[in-house]
Amino acid sequence: MLELVKEFRRRSAATPGQAEAGPDATRTLDRILRAACEEGASDVHLEPKEDGLFVRFRLDGEMREHCRLPAAQREALLARGKIFGGMDITEKRLPQDGRAVLRLKERKFHLRLSTLPTVHGESLVVRLLDQTLPGQDFGELGLAPVQAAVLREALAGPAGLIYLTGPTGSGKTTTLHAALHALDHRTRVIHTLEDPVEYEFPGIRQTEIREKIGLTFASSLRAVLRQNPDILLVGETRDAETAQLAIRAALTGHLVLSTLHTNDALAAIPRLRDLGVESFLLAASLRLVAAQRLVRRLCAECREPHPDNAQLCERHRVPDGRFCRAVGCPACQGRGYRGRLAIHEVIPAAKLTALVAADAPLAELAALRDRAGHLTLWQHGLQAAARGLTTVEQVARVL
Repeated sequence: MLELVKEFRRRSAATPGQAEAGPDATRTLDRILRAACEEGASDVHLEPKEDGLFVRFRLDGEMREHCRLPAAQREALLARGKIFGGMDITEKRLPQDGRAVLRLKERKFHLRLSTLPTVHGESLVVRLLDQTLPGQDFGELGLAPVQAAVLREALAGPAGLIYLTGPTGSGKTTTLHAALHALDHRTRVIHTLEDPVEYEFPGIRQTEIREKIGLTFASSLRAVLRQNPDILLVGETRDAETAQLAIRAALTGHLVLSTLHTNDALAAIPRLRDLGVESFLLAASLRLVAAQRLVRRLCAECREPHPDNAQLCERHRVPDGRFCRAVGCPACQGRGYRGRLAIHEVIPAAKLTALVAADAPLAELAALRDRAGHLTLWQHGLQAAARGLTTVEQVARVL
């Protein structure tokens, strides 16, 4: 019997008065989740419609329909999902969050479940977090060699502030966890504050933010500074208090890694100013700013040289480029793309210190970046396209 079925029965037995875990709905949901895991989906969407239930997977950042189920199965399937996630099956008026663990052979997945009322019933979204993925090094993340060297140098420092920026779903968590893998947790105390904790690391203290009970990033950061840490990972700098505490930690001998939602790396500087961080403190503590996006990776089994390669090389000033285009094959299920890779912008703050302290505008910071020869997101993405890893269209799509 599948682990999922066992978990359904255990949780159903522990919640008297709720609907029994019928085998049909349980098996259907298990098949959906199993298919999502095997296909490498990051999210599963169960969307109620007037005439049934639409099931869609997010694959390589794009939504694809998996199947459609009849309206008669809608309520039972959503109820099974709520039971599995430890949610209240009788509450249908308010959003709910739940979590569960799914084991498939040698793989372990942490599931984050979320329900939301809609006009045709509750929508259920399941985030799939594969806990058995090996730790990635910087090369596997797609960093250019010079970018990896700059990041490693910043991580080797005893103190300071490292910011990684990008929109939600751009792979910031994966990159930060790769950075944690590069740090020696045997000789230093590493503590993370995350919302939620997506991956568990042996030897690293991890705290999950729970704002409903008052455990915010700011309150957790204030408390963890009394725990004698060496390195801190703050999942997101959301408000002025968290920003001020992160700066203070960096100035008092801690290495602090955190994220912001900005369009590029340099935009983190005015964003932190907007959060009330004084420029002279930012200049004294900032060690590195970086940004990243995820682009779809061309399927290595079926990609083919682009027929307009010469024109693309001339247009983008890449003399030896080998641009490719998507085709589609059974290995990539006809999509032409298989997986994603990150493109980055990595800028050491050492040369920016004077301009940051002087409240220089973003245009001056960008001019200094260009003179120093640091790759922008577009330039790094263009390099990946010229190597046949993705396409120019996919790079432009995320910028």
